[in-house]
Amino acid sequence: MLNSRRSISFLLILGSLAFSGCHTTHAHSGPAQPSAPPAQPPAPTVAKHPPRDSALSVYHNPAYGISFRYPRTYLLDESSDSENSSIAEAQQQLDTDQPGATLVALVSIPPDAYPNTTFLGGTLQFVVNQTLSPSDCHSLAAPDDDAFTVGSTSVQGLTLAWVQTSSAALGTSYLNRDYAGFSNGACYEFLLQVAISPNYDGDHQFKSADAPKILHQLSKIVSSLQIRPVSSEAP
Repeated sequence: MLNSRRSISFLLILGSLAFSGCHTTHAHSGPAQPSAPPAQPPAPTVAKHPPRDSALSVYHNPAYGISFRYPRTYLLDESSDSENSSIAEAQQQLDTDQPGATLVALVSIPPDAYPNTTFLGGTLQFVVNQTLSPSDCHSLAAPDDDAFTVGSTSVQGLTLAWVQTSSAALGTSYLNRDYAGFSNGACYEFLLQVAISPNYDGDHQFKSADAPKILHQLSKIVSSLQIRPVSSEAP
């Protein structure tokens, strides 16, 4: 199953007080005269900082009751209105490997995000499968090869099981992390992948990209997940 997901992601990879003065009153022998108010210094300029999340965009899908934040510089495609042919091909692959699964949204790291490095691409797929039971859903995050790490995380009360794997094919290295959790009567999957090319292409030597660090950036998107109930009319 994980190898099939890598092929799906590979297809997709190829497509930011006022300050007041003071004065002193002096005693005089004559009648007290009203003193003119002292000149007030200009109020200090207060630096205005942008909102904390100004560098983030929000994806919201009421049909599935989820939303998440992702870096504004990343690219977002929704399968329902995307003209990206690679997404259609990925959906066809999902239909074969996991009947009933729907590729709902794809977040991609721009290919020039890490210039002059071996970074080839990075994606996060949000997939929904409404035909699976809770146990079958969590089994999707079970390892099926030798190079893996497993764990789980809780986001807003939802337990997401995950499995992390690494592989290589034709000189390209892949680091994958797949999350699966059951909510709103459906299996929610987040399929993350970072692809790293060889560091030498015959003409140029490139700096090695930090795949685990890049994968961590994608994992932050999963950590920002917000879940709300959906009506029975949802797809």
